[in-house]
Amino acid sequence: MAAATAAGAAVVVALAVSGPDATGRLAGSPVAPAVTSRPGGLPASPGAGGHGASPSPSGASVPAGSGDPTAPGTKSVAPPAATGSPTGAPSPTTPVRPGAGEPLALSVRSHVWQNACDHTYLSERGPQAVPAPPVEQDAPAWAAAQRAVHARQQIVEVTATGKGAGPVVLQAVQVRVVARRAPLKWNVYAMSPGCGGALTPATYAVNLDAPRPLARPVEGSDAGEPVPAPTLPLRVSAQEPAVLRVEATTTGCDCDWYLELRWAAGERSGTARIGADGGPFRTSAAVGRPTYGYAYELGRWSRG
Repeated sequence: MAAATAAGAAVVVALAVSGPDATGRLAGSPVAPAVTSRPGGLPASPGAGGHGASPSPSGASVPAGSGDPTAPGTKSVAPPAATGSPTGAPSPTTPVRPGAGEPLALSVRSHVWQNACDHTYLSERGPQAVPAPPVEQDAPAWAAAQRAVHARQQIVEVTATGKGAGPVVLQAVQVRVVARRAPLKWNVYAMSPGCGGALTPATYAVNLDAPRPLARPVEGSDAGEPVPAPTLPLRVSAQEPAVLRVEATTTGCDCDWYLELRWAAGERSGTARIGADGGPFRTSAAVGRPTYGYAYELGRWSRG
């Protein structure tokens, strides 16, 4: 597609976050900050945020006491408040602060809707207290005001741009689930009754329930024309950024999760941890929850 070429390379990753992470364990609380890099391709030591954590088989820090909150004999953990200030107006695009000396500039959009119109949110507020749905570009402020959480699926777009004179190679995109709770028992609010599109993005389909999850490239379609399946590694620079589109879904948990972007530049390498508003992304299952669509002719939400 010409639009994708003009904006830089586009990579799409489809992720189901209801399964275990790559270590095969269910995580309980946020892990230590991302490991930054130092010359020679060797990772620096993680920060003090890993206090109380034990190393996982993958080498990342996983909190001690991790477990499935729904397992027998385990107390249910009350879900924390949704990220964002109720009165704030978050920017649609959030810059991600890179580690010291990292050659990448990263920004993230965490409120991306299918075809710019189809998305659902969970909110504990009743329909009389929830305003009409916004347009996509106003979704961050609307969701923050309703203390809303992404329902069923969250689409994230990360723009990666090289900062130095040389290129940076994006080697892998991975997901780490850092908290897992029972799904929220809130109302679901649909931003539209659904809208079709002629574009089916190419994806990396990932089954996180597998013992060793693998990214499987899947071809897409643009008005009947095939869109080649995306592949990594991918080279980016200051002149040629890349947009990584991640589609995360869940049918069984209220999940906190991060993206981890592995990169290499010359003799240096590292992993950038990416989240939203200084913390993890959050997506909750919504199976069987009351769903409301907005009836514009009546000026109110109507249960579907």
